[in-house]
Amino acid sequence: MPILSLAILALDIFMAVHVIRTGRTCWWISIILIVPLIGSLAYFFVEIFPTLDFQAKPKVVRMQKARWQRAQAELRQEREVGGRRIDDVVDRGSINDKIALAETCMARDLFGDAVRLYESAREGYFVNAADVLIGLARAQLENGDFAKCRQTLRELAEAHPSSFAQERAILTARALAGAGDFATATAELESLLERKDSLEARRLEARYYYAEFLWKQGMKDRAVAQLTEIVRHGKLFNMTEEEERWVLRAGEVQAALR
Repeated sequence: MPILSLAILALDIFMAVHVIRTGRTCWWISIILIVPLIGSLAYFFVEIFPTLDFQAKPKVVRMQKARWQRAQAELRQEREVGGRRIDDVVDRGSINDKIALAETCMARDLFGDAVRLYESAREGYFVNAADVLIGLARAQLENGDFAKCRQTLRELAEAHPSSFAQERAILTARALAGAGDFATATAELESLLERKDSLEARRLEARYYYAEFLWKQGMKDRAVAQLTEIVRHGKLFNMTEEEERWVLRAGEVQAALR
């Protein structure tokens, strides 16, 4: 029995590390840790199994694998020269160059580099530019700089009270949750969800993170109800690409929890 328990623990740790390294949704970590073995098996069959090279679907899988390998090769090559390029843009690039490269870094999960680029863009006329500040706050959040993220959001609210109001609320809530204050984070999103003038995509995003925070506080039934509401939206309405993104993510989590 101890050997079996150790084997299950090792499997759960392996799967949790795989979630982090491959950038899967953080819900998987909760599922793996809360439901040992079953959570790992669910993650394997939902996320890993479809990418394996089985004879039942050789052409599709080979194409997916080839695309993944090309993407990894391009990413390695990009990283080899990326450091030098980022230094050059930080030191001598224009504001537009810095913002464009920062957005590229965000897409590649190079959050620390994105922070450097956005910070370097805060100069002269652009020291409190709304698009620079919101970009910096996003990068700081993803980089785990939760206190700095909240400070940047406060500066953005002071300089541009009407800009990115809904996204500011969501980022603030996520930063609070990242620092462990789930109660305040939940209240922040509840306030946003009560508003009737929010963009629908932002409401879906807020509801998704609201469900996540409820789950982490042990309110699992309420969390599942929120996910169900997001998925229901996708069945009832024509969606924008951004709305569809949150409906799909909610559906993935909901399926994994069954």
